Amino acid sequence: MTELKHVFDGTRENFPQLVLENSHKGLVIANYWKPGAGPCLRLWQTLETLSQDYAGRFLLVNINTETQKPLARDNGINSVPTLKLYRDGEVVESVYSAQSEAALRQVIDKYVPPAPDTDIAAAIHLYQEGKTDAALLKLVEAGIRSPDNPRIHATAIKLLLREKRYADIDAYVKVLPDSVRAQENIGTLHTHARMLALAEKAEPPEVLDAQIAESPAHTDALLSRAALAMVNDDFVRALELLLRAYRQDPSCNDALPRKAMLVIFALLGEQHELTRQYQKAILEGLH
Repeated sequence: MTELKHVFDGTRENFPQLVLENSHKGLVIANYWKPGAGPCLRLWQTLETLSQDYAGRFLLVNINTETQKPLARDNGINSVPTLKLYRDGEVVESVYSAQSEAALRQVIDKYVPPAPDTDIAAAIHLYQEGKTDAALLKLVEAGIRSPDNPRIHATAIKLLLREKRYADIDAYVKVLPDSVRAQENIGTLHTHARMLALAEKAEPPEVLDAQIAESPAHTDALLSRAALAMVNDDFVRALELLLRAYRQDPSCNDALPRKAMLVIFALLGEQHELTRQYQKAILEGLH
């Protein structure tokens, strides 16, 4: 059902090997769920995100209680969602109902080894010493060894952002594994870099304003002017321009107008009036 590297579908037949045997090598989380249950689906999404973040430090086994009723019964599952955490062939902890990502991290961290962040710390130290190329090389080498570790890649992108090496960020992101490139934090950093690159190359605001006044459908001018507005924290202007570009061509510049709006939403927060206003406008634009 899923193509994520450390996530599997559990059945009565593969449970002994997939869950019990693997739990002697490390933490295995059995996620008991059923289709159509909102809390199950929300928890599933959180668990898959955590699986990518932890990059193999635990195994996630999703068990559909509708198709695997005997297995659920054998393991005492009376309600869903329910998580059973296994180490050394035994349940070490159970979690009932959907939990926040922070709460799940606290539970998981009790049973998994620390994250391999030694290379990240060394790279940051090199960067602080002014050895930028050495720092980036350290992160590239670490990324080759652990291609599914998003922390390594996010750190590399952040260092490139500091150095305003926007073209290098594009090249770096293009070679990342699909599962990492699709992660929200990587996408946010990449979009931020693309907008900063536009702002750096943009014509003066008055020139862009004149171009937009003469040709309201000029998406390149709209995006460049929005980038300048974002750099100056003028999010009202930026969102207005990005929405206009989005309505002209939702797919332009690899869907950059929508991605840039999502970055602003993240900065403002879900409850901000502008976020709610423009999220609604995006949805209306789909109909």
